[in-house]
Amino acid sequence: MTIPYTFFPSTEEVVSDEPLVLRRVVRWGECDPAGIAYTPRFLDYVVSVHEAFISLMLGGPIHMLKDELSVDFPVRGVEIDFRSTLPLDTRFEMVVHVGEIRSRTFDIHINAYKVEAEGKRRGDLAFVARITPVTIDHESRAAVALPEKLKSRVEAYAAAHPHQQE
Repeated sequence: MTIPYTFFPSTEEVVSDEPLVLRRVVRWGECDPAGIAYTPRFLDYVVSVHEAFISLMLGGPIHMLKDELSVDFPVRGVEIDFRSTLPLDTRFEMVVHVGEIRSRTFDIHINAYKVEAEGKRRGDLAFVARITPVTIDHESRAAVALPEKLKSRVEAYAAAHPHQQE
């Protein structure tokens, strides 16, 4: 018996990088006994976007390139506004925009929408989030200015994909 790949899709995949869109599916281990994604899992989803976005802006894996720049990108703050539940096996897409860009930090805004099995957005907003990475020196752990390469790419992305409040 051959099982189609759609029967067990990957947990996360990049659907687009202009704007960045990550598609996920809620797995059994992410759910409470009622089959709904646990609240703490949403933070995992948002941090995954944080890593993917900075990797995209750096042009490669964050955990390799941050060492070349001698910086780290810990999170200064996160906000998540839940709009609907994410039951087991729900596919959803996280669409990424950039908000305010400051000297050492910037805001990554995420709108997460449920999708049909065929990959079409239903329009049901699952959650909105904001995550704010801060750039710190790898050695001293002190906040430092965004590397120019990163800042210019974030600014270009923000200009191409303006953030609008949901």
